[in-house]
Formats: sequence, structure tokens, C-alpha cells
Amino acid sequence: MNFYLSLISIPVLISSYAFSKPDFIRDVKPILEHNCVSCHREDNAKGKIRLDTKEAAFSGDDVIIPGNPEDSSLYWTTTLPLDDELVMPPYENETRDYPLREEEKKILKDWIQSGAEWPDDEVLETRKRLPKTVSFAEHVQPILELNCVSCHYEGNVKGDLRLDSFEHAFESDYVIVPGEPLDSDLWVLCTLPMDDEMFMPPEGNDPLSPTDLFMLRRWIEEGAEWPESALLAPKKKNLTVLGSMPKDLYKELGFKAGQVQDEFVDFRQEIKTSDLTFEMLPIKGGSFNMGSPKSDEKRGANELLSHKVKVSDFWMGKYEVTWDEYELWMINLDKDNREYNKATPTKADSLADAVTKPTAPYTDMTFGMGKSGHPAICMTQLSAKMYCMWLSARTGNFYRLPTEAEWEYACKAGTDTAYSFGDDSGELSNHSWHLGNSRFKYQKVGQKSPNPFGLYDMHGNVWEWVLDQFVPPAAQAPKGVRDNPLVSPNTLYPRIVKGGSWDDGAESHRSAARMGSEEAWKQQDPQIPKSVWYHTDAIFVGFRVVRPRTIPSVDEVEKFWPSEADILAIPSR
Repeated sequence: MNFYLSLISIPVLISSYAFSKPDFIRDVKPILEHNCVSCHREDNAKGKIRLDTKEAAFSGDDVIIPGNPEDSSLYWTTTLPLDDELVMPPYENETRDYPLREEEKKILKDWIQSGAEWPDDEVLETRKRLPKTVSFAEHVQPILELNCVSCHYEGNVKGDLRLDSFEHAFESDYVIVPGEPLDSDLWVLCTLPMDDEMFMPPEGNDPLSPTDLFMLRRWIEEGAEWPESALLAPKKKNLTVLGSMPKDLYKELGFKAGQVQDEFVDFRQEIKTSDLTFEMLPIKGGSFNMGSPKSDEKRGANELLSHKVKVSDFWMGKYEVTWDEYELWMINLDKDNREYNKATPTKADSLADAVTKPTAPYTDMTFGMGKSGHPAICMTQLSAKMYCMWLSARTGNFYRLPTEAEWEYACKAGTDTAYSFGDDSGELSNHSWHLGNSRFKYQKVGQKSPNPFGLYDMHGNVWEWVLDQFVPPAAQAPKGVRDNPLVSPNTLYPRIVKGGSWDDGAESHRSAARMGSEEAWKQQDPQIPKSVWYHTDAIFVGFRVVRPRTIPSVDEVEKFWPSEADILAIPSR
């Protein structure tokens, strides 16, 4: 972080940010996103209240009344006693829940009093709540070391500023002002528009995430405690989570671009270091209508408008990946089996071991719903992609997640109806585990009727990861025929899951249904930083694997296996 403070008059800089009323983007939006939107958004509007868009937030009679905070429920519910059933955010126990801080309540009150300005196009996202108490070592030090210290430490002092120790960080009266974030350039300069020459971190660096900004503000408001013994050092964002790099593994496995497997039949894949096998079914490529027609009154808001898409041949897992299969990689049972059986080491062993494994889970990731024969759940998309990379190393065959187009083609299985079995949702229980029949948990794979391609649980049981970034549907359907489309992700959220789950109603089980992932899926994650492997609150998400009939080129492999873009999209804190 490079502060060009010597170029300007400090009093002028500070006074330019001393606004008389709260700014929505800088002051109000973070409070709503981190405390309110998770329970008040389009797909989870508790109390029929939404706070994710201006139109929705102001549609209620008394949620936000410009000029009158005392009668605006957005504000007055935050001032109630903690034992009042209407208090917001909801309070159950002090170990997990906490009220808005007085500073946050005042911002909401002053914002509403001054007219509650909200830019028309500003859409709010769900973000995890911050910890009840901000710790310098756990929460603030990583932000500074990864984003600021490299330009402001003993070996590289830009702008006569150092942020590597308490002594140097508090040398000036304006960089960090305890209790006053609006007077602290450490925070203020990070909230400027990105095209402002004073914006920090400077051009060429990633901006601080909304959560990091909110964390810094909270820390300063709470007094900016900095242990005098804490010495900071510049750190780089960690890309080592990939372990063996995809292109290197591709070459080691001897894949050849364009190689086509001639025998296109179903097969059973063995995993030689265990007793496990899984079935793969051939899905003959072709053209189909992806999405749903505008005339379908039951289509979901996120469904694409019907348009022509062509996909190539691939194999798809007959069932969702189960815990039995997934834990061979997740908790390294593959290696444990080899050591127990004193197996002679092979090249496949070394290649599989080079693919990074997750950290040990910090809770029962089945949440008591069952393990053997049940679908694996709660993994991030990165984790599912890493499993595919490991599975490829373990078996010598190229495995990956399906694209959204491949998944929907396989789900529809030649049909043009809402479900692969027709349009009547009354038949859903014969084909799917859903909210009405699941007994509030996922079930063992393969118990319902398969679709016309012989694939089980394409409707329901668990949502399934695909490779694509979630992009809201366009107002007009694409023209012509899209050939093997893939929207490669460039941000961590949202990414697409398909198929509905045991916890959803009929609309989510439609063949064209789609949903975007969100940060709230790891809200209960206790790790600092949040795990790249687990979505502790996504107990409804799993995946299945595909194997393309034609091997991609080495230059294309990072479209299908983890890439640096995946890692760079992950918040480092």
C-alpha cells in the first residue's frame, strides 16, 4: 500500500472525507451485506423482506422510511433488547450471535435521517458476519501482510511510511486514528473509487475485499489494538494449494491432445488401491435446447432462455460421487491403504500424492446424515476440481467436472420437458429426493428411477457442481448454435450448481434449473482464513464426474482442472 501523503496537504485530505452524512457504498452497504442480506434476499426473503436491491428494500411500507429512522424497521429493530423476539440481527446465544455495534446503528440511523440515498443499480450480496471481536493477530495482521507491508517495511519504505511494527505504524497522526476510521488513511484510501490516483492498494494489485475493508473498519472503531511485540513481514498470496500443476500432471500422464477413445461404451472404473469402483455411462453428443422457453410459466428466474447448444461425446458418472470415493482423496485413505497393504510404490502413486489434499475437516461433514453410499457434500468447487485432478492421476484417465451444457444435456436425455420424465411435478417423488420426501436429509445414491440415459439422481438428492461461472440469464436467447459452451470462472462467487437437492421444492429440480454459489455457504467455517476446501453450510451440494471422449490440449487443461485463476479468486484472509 503506497500512501502519497508527501504530495498533498494532509488536512485537506482528511477534511475531504469528513462527510456530514453516511455514504451508501462506503458506510451502509457493508453493514447490510455482512449482517442482513443473508436472510433478506431474492431466494431467502424472511418476513417477506428483501434488502438486496433498492426496489425490493423500499417496496415495504415501513422497512426504510427516508427521513424517519424511528419508524423504519431496518433501524428500530436493531435497538430492541436482546431478549425481544423482533430484535435484529436475530439473537439466540452470545457465543454465536451479537447485535449491531453502536457505530453501525448510528450509521443506519443517520443514513435514513438524511434521506436513505441508494444508487439505483447497486445490488447487494450476502457476506459472512465478522467475528464478534476482531483480533489483530488472526484478522488484521494477515490483511496488512498480504496487501500493505510489501511497500511499507524496513526494506521498502514508500511514502515515508512503514506498517511492519506498532512503533512505525502509529508514527503519524493520520494513518491509523484509533476509534475513527473516517480519519484513518489506512482505511479511507482503500474505499476510494478505483480510478482515483490515491486509491490503495495501487494499480496492479488486487483491491481489498469487502470483508477485509469491513474488518479494518471494525478494528479501527474498536480502538486499533496492535500488540507492540507484533512484527509484520510482507507475504505473497499462496498459490501452493494446487500442489502438482495441471499442465505438469497432464504431461506426466501422457495425454495427447485430440486423442479419441474408439470404444464408446459403459465401463466400471477401478481404483486399484481400494476395493472401490464406480460406473461411467457413455453420453453420445448432439444438439439440444438448453434452458427453458419463455412460454413456460413455471420456469425459474435463473433459468436460461431456450436456445440451441451442441455438445461432444463424453462419459458421465452413473451416480453422484459418494463419500466412499471422495474420502480416498479427502482424508488420504488412498495412501493409508497402500501403506497398510505394503504395496510396491508406482508412478501413479507419486502423481496422485502430488495433488494437494484438503486440510483435516473441523466437523462431521456429513452432519449426521449418513456416509457409506451417500453423496459427498460440502466441498467447494475448487475441491471438486482437485478431486477430479487426483482421480485422473490415480486412474490414468482424464476426469473433470461437466460443463453446465453437458450436465443439462445429460439430465434432459433427449427430452424437451420440464423434467426428464415429463412436465408433471407430481411424478417427482418417483425420480428425486426432494423437500417433500427426503425426511430432511440426503439419501443413498441410486434409489430412485434413472433418467432415459440411465443416470440416477440428476433430479434432487444434492445439487451438483459444474465448471461454469454463474451469469444471470440474458433478456434475449443467444442466436445460432453454441458449440460446447463454457463460461470460465473469473471470480470466486457465484459459480453454478445444477439439479436441486433434498432440501428444495419442485422448481429447483427442473432440468434447466441453476443456482449460483455464495460466500454464506461457509458462514460457520471457523478457520482463519476461511477454508478453500469446505462449504460447511452447503450440506445440499455435491458433484459427479465426466470423462471427455476426446482429450483436450495441454493449453486447455486449466479450463477443466484448477488454475491460478481459481486460487487468485480465493480471499487470502
